[in-house]
Amino acid sequence: MPLYMLIRPSKKKSGTGTKGLHDYMHKHRRRTYAGSTAPQDAVPCYPVEAPQEFDVEGKELDPDAQVWKTYVREADLVDEELIDGWNKSMDVILIFAALFSAISTAFVIESYKSLKQDPVDPSSQTLLTISQTLMFIANGSQPASTPPTLEAETPVFKASAKAICVNVLWFLSLSLSVAVSLISMLAKEWCLEFMAGRTGPPGAQARRRQQRWDGLVRWRMKEVIVILPSLIHLSLLLFAIGLCVFLWDVHFGVAIPVVIVTTLAASAYFACTIVPLRYDFCPYGTVLSRFIKQFTRIRPQPSQDDPPQDEVMASALRWMIETCETPRSVDVALQSLAAAGDNLPPNTLEKCNAWGMIKRRFESIDTSEQSEQTRAASLYKRGLEAHPITRKKIDKLAYGYVNETRKLEYLVLGVQTTISSLINDIMSNTHSLDPATTAILQRCTLIGRHCLDSFVAGWGSDYTYAIEVDPEGLVEGLVTLLEQYLKGEAELEPVLYSVISASFGFVMCCNVAQRVTEQSANVGHVLRLVQAYSSGPMRPVLFFQDPITDNLILATLWLWISADYSTDLSSPTSSRYAPVETALETLWAGLMNTMYSDRSALKRLDKTRLAHGMLYLLANPNRFNLTADDSEAITTSLNMALWSPDLTFRIQNRHHTQYIQDISHNLATMANVAAFTPQICSALNILRYYAPWDDRYLLPTPEIYVFLVKYLCMSSNLNSPDTWSAHETLGYSPIPKCSPRLVEQLLMGDIISHLSNSLASDNRNQQVFARAHFGILFSMSLHEPDRSSPALNTLENALMRYPGLGNSLERQEEVAEELETELEELLTRDSDGINSYLREYVCRVLEVMLQRRCAPLPEFVSDQLKRVPDRLRGIKSLVNLETERSIVYTDVVFDSEGQLVPHSEEVRI
Repeated sequence: MPLYMLIRPSKKKSGTGTKGLHDYMHKHRRRTYAGSTAPQDAVPCYPVEAPQEFDVEGKELDPDAQVWKTYVREADLVDEELIDGWNKSMDVILIFAALFSAISTAFVIESYKSLKQDPVDPSSQTLLTISQTLMFIANGSQPASTPPTLEAETPVFKASAKAICVNVLWFLSLSLSVAVSLISMLAKEWCLEFMAGRTGPPGAQARRRQQRWDGLVRWRMKEVIVILPSLIHLSLLLFAIGLCVFLWDVHFGVAIPVVIVTTLAASAYFACTIVPLRYDFCPYGTVLSRFIKQFTRIRPQPSQDDPPQDEVMASALRWMIETCETPRSVDVALQSLAAAGDNLPPNTLEKCNAWGMIKRRFESIDTSEQSEQTRAASLYKRGLEAHPITRKKIDKLAYGYVNETRKLEYLVLGVQTTISSLINDIMSNTHSLDPATTAILQRCTLIGRHCLDSFVAGWGSDYTYAIEVDPEGLVEGLVTLLEQYLKGEAELEPVLYSVISASFGFVMCCNVAQRVTEQSANVGHVLRLVQAYSSGPMRPVLFFQDPITDNLILATLWLWISADYSTDLSSPTSSRYAPVETALETLWAGLMNTMYSDRSALKRLDKTRLAHGMLYLLANPNRFNLTADDSEAITTSLNMALWSPDLTFRIQNRHHTQYIQDISHNLATMANVAAFTPQICSALNILRYYAPWDDRYLLPTPEIYVFLVKYLCMSSNLNSPDTWSAHETLGYSPIPKCSPRLVEQLLMGDIISHLSNSLASDNRNQQVFARAHFGILFSMSLHEPDRSSPALNTLENALMRYPGLGNSLERQEEVAEELETELEELLTRDSDGINSYLREYVCRVLEVMLQRRCAPLPEFVSDQLKRVPDRLRGIKSLVNLETERSIVYTDVVFDSEGQLVPHSEEVRI
């Protein structure tokens, strides 16, 4: 049985702590796996961290809270690594400066002599004069005059220019290396001061350390230490230049440069002594400054019991979120925001998208596994709810006072914060944005505040957000940018495109919630994007997940608010803002998917939310005047965005049956069905793939069934995609029983005449299709249990028009058997020439007819039906299209006519 050793982080300044133990056990574990030298009875040992501890609710930001313990631990690790690096760097500087100074000194000792007169020269002149005088005396003669050497004055000594240049460079190099040594020693003292005083409650330590860190950043201590090696390099450069000049010759005036360098070093030392006396958290300092401060100033002791939620605390939390490499440390920092109040500045944390990170972690937690995860999820949820509270003073809105709007508040602000943080990153890292795009992005950062002003009470009369945002104008500007990009007329970075798309989806949801724009105008904006994507170069050739389609899905989320069948508002637990909340929650999840490739939130969502907008458009082509190309582009976008191996999409029963009912209603009221036939076929086919079940089963209404039959009878191009789609849809639909509405639709559509015409057609597919449906109609007539039904009588009268019946209903059974025989012959004789979906459907019809007569099923029919779902086989596939809906959609209520019953007292936002 393996052993698990609990390892707590060490606070040793060396930074070794448990590292050696951890490395040893890790190496030992590897050796054990390799099976090389480990004993047979060796027990593997694994170092693990202590389980996460949680604070008392509401105490997550107290002085002894877990967040501050984590802050101190992480700060110690980061600061020790930083200071240790600085100290090692300055040690190298000091050693190099010492060696270099020694070397340069040896050269300076020799070079400085060229700056003054050589004492040997006057001595030589004196000796020459003495020698000449002695010579005259020895000769016994009197010199006629004074020797020339005595008459001329001794010339004044003057150093050469090259000698001076060499000495200037070398003395400057020597002085600079000594100055760097001095500053390096001071820097080591600054590092020691930064690491000192790390005792006391974690909250107080965190504040003290954060204040010092802010001072270190503000006074650019890192830059000062980094520049020290550069000074040594400069010193070495000066020495090399001087060496070159030395080999050339000499010049004068060395004292002034040396004095200047010395003065600068002295000034730096003096400044490092004086400045800390004025600024408490200045990272510079000397021994003298600390000595003076100790006797001249009494530091006020900050309260350690209740640290204020101010900018220092927000900066500390942001530092943890951005700097800590340990995921648990970041988790603790984010979880502490559960106790955030209205005094905590939100802007600092919003810059690092803290609440977006909370949302991502909240969605990724599986609360069914561990109590620890449940507690973490609770903290994240409270952190999201606390976000509006922190913005109360900035936005001047009464966040949190009305329970009904609390979820709406944090969803709007959460989406806005995520978008704003991305916009800030783009604007700070991109310098090529044109002024118009920059203005649009700046307006996008105000969408959330403008939206909440309609739902949350505020104060102040000088609010100008509505004027700055201009929702309708902003939508037009965003659509224009996206349209140009999708058509290939403008270039946008992928991140910028995703941000603009998310902003478009966000402002559309807010506009619909506020009832700023009409549905027709909103659909027009969406169709502009769909058409631009369909006709532009951005449409991929291969079928794979595409970020563009992911963003197009987000552009239709507003339809969840405007379409009236999403939420039961009569429920006591339902809020009138529920559709808006659902749309925004889905938008946030989609935004995290497109921007961070985080699909955890999408996996937890009801997938109907994502697909609803596009399915609603597909189900109502006549209402929005969709062209066949529009429907094809919407279908492609939907499939590419939703089909993924790690996501399973199943539409809710209520929505699925509502889409079917919408199509049925449109067929009944449409003036020109032929103009929208391809669109309806496409919608029906895609509804099979997103049905609430796995077998692609579709239960049509009588109107839809008759529409498909009539279209296949009248279609001139039997190889068109629409014809194949219609055959496929009919092939996965049940075979209808006799019912009043069905018979009525058969007569209204003159189906008997169309089928009769198809019997005489030259096309084999139409011949087979007509015989199969006549077989269905005769079986429907022969096996209707209620022989006195008016619908049956109407059907029988219509069947009298069948050419082979001979105006005698007694021949129905004989005619049905003839149709069986003809269908079997056609399938066996020309099977390859028949549409595969039609062939499968005809085999289903044959199976029903043969089961009615208790006749054996031919082998080729049985083989053809192997892949057909069980509920579409034989007599089990016979259903009443008017009553079957209540059986298939068990959790949906229908009226006596099979129509969907709307939610009671449903109210549109």
